[in-house]
Amino acid sequence: MKRRGILPAILLGLFSTFAGADTLYGTQAPKDAAFVRVFRAMDGGGPVEVGARRFDPPRGGVTPYRPVLPDIYLLSAGGQELELIPKVRRYYTLALTAEGWRVFEDVEHTDPARAQLVLYDLLPGQKVELRTEDGRTVVVAAVGPGEAGRVNVNPVPVRLGVFGSAGKLAAIGDPGLRRGASYSVFVFQGRSSLEALCARAELAQE
Repeated sequence: MKRRGILPAILLGLFSTFAGADTLYGTQAPKDAAFVRVFRAMDGGGPVEVGARRFDPPRGGVTPYRPVLPDIYLLSAGGQELELIPKVRRYYTLALTAEGWRVFEDVEHTDPARAQLVLYDLLPGQKVELRTEDGRTVVVAAVGPGEAGRVNVNPVPVRLGVFGSAGKLAAIGDPGLRRGASYSVFVFQGRSSLEALCARAELAQE
């Protein structure tokens, strides 16, 4: 009984936004660059080129953030085109889905004492939320298709799951939260059913 009471107190009420720091996840970042990563939710599509940077994650995979020069880019993959105009010191997740590109401007995580959890909804028509695996505690409130939600939490052991209006959609398990780290949960339509990927965000050393 005591444990159930403690967990919501740890996870709830911890939403906050941070920006403007010189580091991301403990890695020194160029001050004159924007940062881009690519998640692929579909089969094929080929590599994605942003200027001199080439991104080619597998289906259901995400690349590290990589620095790019602020400019105007026309991206093409899988017959889908996207105009991207990244800004200095901003972070972008580009998701290639069967329905088209989804572009997210991410919030840089700079809180060294807490972990960040970001939930990306890449489903075509369904809201999702992140809860503890037993469904009792909401960690990231419901986000709609093409949207993302985030929270900063204390890095405690916790098992997570993705939930929709009909109940649990996918189990995440314990992501192994660490202080100062950011974790991305991508929810997308797989080959035959819904899938979810939880990955620690990284910045490439370049």
